[in-house]
Amino acid sequence: MVARLTVVIGSLLLTGCMGRVELIQITAAAVADDVLATDTHEAPPGPEDHEADLVCADAAEEVISFDTAELTGYYLAETESVGPCTVATIECAEGTEVIPQTTLHFFGDESCSPQGGAAKWEWKVTQPAGSQSVFVPSASFPNPTFEANVAGIYTFSLNVWDEQGAPSSFPAGYVVTVIPDEAIHVELLWHTPEDMDESDTGPEAGSDLDLHFLHPWASGPDVDGDGKPDGWFDIPFDAFWFNAHPNWGSYDPAINDDPGLDRDDTEGAGPENINLDIPEHVTYRVGVHYWNDHGYGPSYVTVRVYIYGQLVFEEAGVKLVDADMWEVCTIEWPSGQVHPVTSHTGSKITPGYHNPYFSQ
Repeated sequence: MVARLTVVIGSLLLTGCMGRVELIQITAAAVADDVLATDTHEAPPGPEDHEADLVCADAAEEVISFDTAELTGYYLAETESVGPCTVATIECAEGTEVIPQTTLHFFGDESCSPQGGAAKWEWKVTQPAGSQSVFVPSASFPNPTFEANVAGIYTFSLNVWDEQGAPSSFPAGYVVTVIPDEAIHVELLWHTPEDMDESDTGPEAGSDLDLHFLHPWASGPDVDGDGKPDGWFDIPFDAFWFNAHPNWGSYDPAINDDPGLDRDDTEGAGPENINLDIPEHVTYRVGVHYWNDHGYGPSYVTVRVYIYGQLVFEEAGVKLVDADMWEVCTIEWPSGQVHPVTSHTGSKITPGYHNPYFSQ
């Protein structure tokens, strides 16, 4: 009989820097002949290695035996206190839930050590797929800012060191959730393999792709040859970088019934976002145009659509090259249904797309 053994250490009680292991709980799970059985052993704390003789029985009460599990770890101290230590702390002015395009203001300068304040800081973040934001001015600055541009969950951590180089016992953590608050939120991101630093800025520092959001009244030439006006680059019924805030609804500026492009990224990776709070009862169209690759070659594109803060559509990894026009999807309102646009070969992509009536 062959048995697989899984060992988990849990139930460790740690309080700040005054730490003491109160209990080590060892749980073993054995799988033999497709039968799962478990047993638990509790061990007192101590500086020595811990061994637990664990025996499991399956539902038929047949004993499953396996080798002893030997656990080797670390022990904090036998005394009640291990003394003062460096403690990392994080504060964020904007709180734990924000909308896309929010600049977060972090404060790590309240971190402390036995000698007073911290002397060195190291910030890290795990961000949603496609996000390329960085700490400004750097990840070693005590109170940096950070642009939360992509919807999703951001997990931040901070380690600090005192003047003697002693690190904080544990990193401080902080989680921020970015949730769109508009009725329709469309997000464009892209990855360009030949761009070695997609977070840098400057003229032609990266590839330039553009998000387009069409009203059904958009017109124009039939460049893609499907027998209907394309509508891309139409003024005023295509919302894109050149027509970022068109007036499609009421003339009353207090009524938020027009789309808006809140970010035009010309330097690589994105995101670009278009929002609409009060949609009309029509069907909108979403597209992506590869405006200029600036010599960086193909990009792999992701488009996400959120309806009232919920992700309802995502298409990722679509390869585009310079001047491609990708018709992504339609958004029906008031149903909020999103439908991908396809051709007989897959995604509907028109190469070398240029509207002869638009120039800039």
